Amino acid sequence: MARHKGTEKTRDEILSDVWGYEYIGDTNVVDVYIRYLRQKMDKGYRHKLLHTVRGVGYMLKEPEV
Repeated sequence: MARHKGTEKTRDEILSDVWGYEYIGDTNVVDVYIRYLRQKMDKGYRHKLLHTVRGVGYMLKEPEV
């Protein structure tokens, strides 16, 4: 996601990029790890980096100052 800032990534794209094409499981695992990342990256900061794109997936945005 860091290489593609500002670009929407679907859960399936994240699954294949992180766990590989052979991963057999639910896309819910992406939601769980996004939550972990948010806790580490966004907690305590005014501007959030990880954004949910409703109906698509997730996006990493640079903070708006």
